[in-house]
Amino acid sequence: MYNEIMDNASLEYLTVTRRKLHRLAEPSGREYNTSRFIADELSRLGYKPKFIETGVYCDVGKGAPRLAFRADIDALPITENVAATGADFAAENGCMHACGHDGHTANLLNVARIVGGKSDVPLRFIFQYGEEGVGGSRVMIDGGVLDGVDEIYALHLSPELDEGKVGYCYGAMFAGCVEFDVGIDGIASHCAVPEKGANAVHAAIEAAAAAFASADKNGLLLNLGKITGGAARNIVADKSLSEYTLRFYDSAKSESVMLDIERALIAADDKYRTSHRLTTHTVYPPVVNHALCVDKVRAVMGEAAVATAPKNTAEDFSNYLLERPGCMVWLGVGSDGHTSPLHSDTFGFDERALLTGTELFLRLIASHK
Repeated sequence: MYNEIMDNASLEYLTVTRRKLHRLAEPSGREYNTSRFIADELSRLGYKPKFIETGVYCDVGKGAPRLAFRADIDALPITENVAATGADFAAENGCMHACGHDGHTANLLNVARIVGGKSDVPLRFIFQYGEEGVGGSRVMIDGGVLDGVDEIYALHLSPELDEGKVGYCYGAMFAGCVEFDVGIDGIASHCAVPEKGANAVHAAIEAAAAAFASADKNGLLLNLGKITGGAARNIVADKSLSEYTLRFYDSAKSESVMLDIERALIAADDKYRTSHRLTTHTVYPPVVNHALCVDKVRAVMGEAAVATAPKNTAEDFSNYLLERPGCMVWLGVGSDGHTSPLHSDTFGFDERALLTGTELFLRLIASHK
């Protein structure tokens, strides 16, 4: 029944809905118009949407436990290269769905449309805000979005995977991530009399060397993406700011590296007479799929399911998987006309690729016991 309905109306619905969402693109935590659009659409389809911050969720079917599906709804602060994409539905507010969240959301709304207001399987559809950097999944979990749920699934678009394919990964699929800043305060002086100053840049460089040594020793990926400091070439720097990201699959090793960094900063302060602040902005655990849930995806998708390797990118779907069994998969959107990577200002895809995502979720519902 599901496939028959999907063949009749899905492509048009997916195309129209995805493009409306693409035009609305809003940043993490400020998805006001996007969440209102989702809630209005769910209401039109016969659901009773509920809000957690700018996230939305709804239920269908009586009883518990529930089978849950999650889509993320926020965009990135990237201006779309319309000259390259040719999209007449590009957002005009400096944001872009360069990570494909418009596709994730349109797909889940299409599933909700097909299921309608009735289901023998108790379901929850979760439209999560703030995946790109503010950790909205944690807030929604604390708000009760997993109450009564016993299994959860999600997908992520992949331009490296061909249309019609679903990429699965046993165990860790995405790396964990810690994004942090190191601010160092020193004392300015003329470089001719360095003993009168306290060099914040020297302290930052020494601490960075120790940080990379610890990350290498533990086999983790550390990146120092931005460093600023000082006022002039002949002045001892009184301030510096270093912006880091650490990627990991073993949380214990991540904690060990962060402790080593703190020790290195204390040692640098003692040596250079500086003071430091280590500020953590984002912590995402690794996305670790549950084997039985991956097995279910493979069983319902057959030859369309292909094995993929883990990636060092991060995803806050990880927080759901700390609480409930589930898995995330890649949905192939790669085609001759769409080869741009995620997070680029030219990323795009053919909405026909979303038909496989709808089919996946409907087959998981039909096979759920």
